Amino acid sequence: MSDIRQGQTPPTDMVTKAIGLFLLLTAILAAGASMMVIEMGFKRHYVAIMMWTPGIAALLTYKFLKLDIASLGWSWGRPKWQLLSFLTPIAYGLVAYGMIWGFGFGGVLDPKFVEEAGYHLGLVGWSPAATVLMGALIFGAVGMIWHMATALGEEIGWRGLLTPLLLRKTNFAIASLVTGLVWAAWHMPLIYFTKYNAGPVDLHLQFANFTLMTVGLSFIMTYFRIKSGNLWTATVMHAAHNAYILSILQPMTVQYEETWRYANEFGFILPLVVAAFGLYFWFQAHKAGIAGAGQAGEGQA
Repeated sequence: MSDIRQGQTPPTDMVTKAIGLFLLLTAILAAGASMMVIEMGFKRHYVAIMMWTPGIAALLTYKFLKLDIASLGWSWGRPKWQLLSFLTPIAYGLVAYGMIWGFGFGGVLDPKFVEEAGYHLGLVGWSPAATVLMGALIFGAVGMIWHMATALGEEIGWRGLLTPLLLRKTNFAIASLVTGLVWAAWHMPLIYFTKYNAGPVDLHLQFANFTLMTVGLSFIMTYFRIKSGNLWTATVMHAAHNAYILSILQPMTVQYEETWRYANEFGFILPLVVAAFGLYFWFQAHKAGIAGAGQAGEGQA
């Protein structure tokens, strides 16, 4: 068990009340924020406000119910879990996009991405491969700073409050499933009413694929939450997903007419790969004896 104090966990009789209040506050705050994004456009600063609604709701929930905010899981914990959380999105991203490129569903090295990377980084005269490699290193490292700041807003809510409290009432699979479904539903207004999609076609299918991905991600993040005892593993993993998949692998993919059906978070390949990774981590949770009820994510060796 972790030897770092994480704060006094909420008493059993307060768990259901805390979950209900958190979901209510998240719905209210997210409704206002999503309306702003829809009206003002899918701009990064408005999206950042939207991404902080679960975190603000979690902090308000603990404040209103007079619970110990320290129990949300602020301690950094063992570095190996942060490293694994960082590497996991890169691994499933490379597997997914390797399949997309390998099967010809999308091309490799979009010239526009290479041109823009070379322009922004001053890489005049560099080869396309060298430009992309340097771009991945720089954009990934710098992007992690921004994405950590925004992902933290979501993960205070999803993996700081919701997942640990659900684990107090249910088991690994149910807690992961519920959190993943709530997470997908929170994205629904953005997918249906902004440009956060693969285009205004088959949005129901796109949302189904996206939901499969969030559920798969939730299984992985629940495992890291229990093993690490903190919310930083989910924050690092969330940030790495956004930095390396959404900002590098997807933009560098040449888009054919039907690529949208396979690539990105709204095509089916990435969600299926993430779901496979999620099943693997669920299996690992069973092996480690942490898949049953009552695992509150206090940290494991």
